[in-house]
Amino acid sequence: MLLSLSAHDHVQAALSMSIQRRAFLIIANPTSGGGRAQRTAHDVAALLRARSVPVDIAFTARPGDARVFAADAIEKRADLACIVACGGDGTVQEVAGSIASMGDMQGGWRPLLGLAPAGRCNDFATAFGIGTNPQDIFNVLVGGHASAVDLGRINDAYFCTVATVGIDAEVSAFVESMRMPLRGTAAYIYGAIRVLMRYKAPRLRLEGDFGVIERELLMASSANTSTYGGAIRIAPEAVPTDGQLDVCLVDPMSRLRALRLLPALMAGNHVGQPEIQFVRTRRIVVNSETPLEIWADGERVARTPATFEVAPAAIQVLCPRAATTGR
Repeated sequence: MLLSLSAHDHVQAALSMSIQRRAFLIIANPTSGGGRAQRTAHDVAALLRARSVPVDIAFTARPGDARVFAADAIEKRADLACIVACGGDGTVQEVAGSIASMGDMQGGWRPLLGLAPAGRCNDFATAFGIGTNPQDIFNVLVGGHASAVDLGRINDAYFCTVATVGIDAEVSAFVESMRMPLRGTAAYIYGAIRVLMRYKAPRLRLEGDFGVIERELLMASSANTSTYGGAIRIAPEAVPTDGQLDVCLVDPMSRLRALRLLPALMAGNHVGQPEIQFVRTRRIVVNSETPLEIWADGERVARTPATFEVAPAAIQVLCPRAATTGR
């Protein structure tokens, strides 16, 4: 994706700052990944300090803290080069959204986003080939390259991976409410089986670059990345650098057919199935007969009616030099 001259200048300024001042802030959810994020934050910080890199750690205590911490740092710290989101996709969503929002108010300047995946679901980091080993995370932070990356946006809220309405949102709500010992894909499978037993597909009206679609749908998922929910490949061709959302539409089907199709859907082998349709769009307006919850990055973010859209090149993400985010 080509950057405008002004955006390119902001990227170079941020990179120059990271080389000259190299001030990092790690925002970590200490309970994410069963405590793994807390350990990862300390390990990465120790590696940075061993290289004389100024770094602070801010631990969150409740939802929304990561968003506030990032906004405060952007507003107050002139030496800030990079904010590292340490946790799962929910933590990344808050930090990335804050960087994008604050940049809109700061004349376009934004610190870089670093990723330290340590949560239950780490699909945004996976999209760039960033692993969970602290040494590998450190190597990307000090030796990676900045890539212009899209975010999704629902009304005024940003998301990083996939936003969904329909049965998938209901599964997410079920898994969240149960607080099960299962994590990631296993939790999703269990939740999907339970919710399928009682779920009735709602009638949705979708309007976007593809025209208008109005019918009963089991699920409508707008993807910025190919996976979500712990490597579920809902939109195999989605990439977060093309300025578009890949929308997966699933038609109603029998419970038996849904259970048989579930493994294929999770593996990304559902393309071409008669109940599955993909459309690509920059913007999609979603309406339903009754308000429905919308979940994104494993978090409850809005209700219908809502407008989903892509925010092209909204942030700069530090990626491994060998990583590619193109289709």
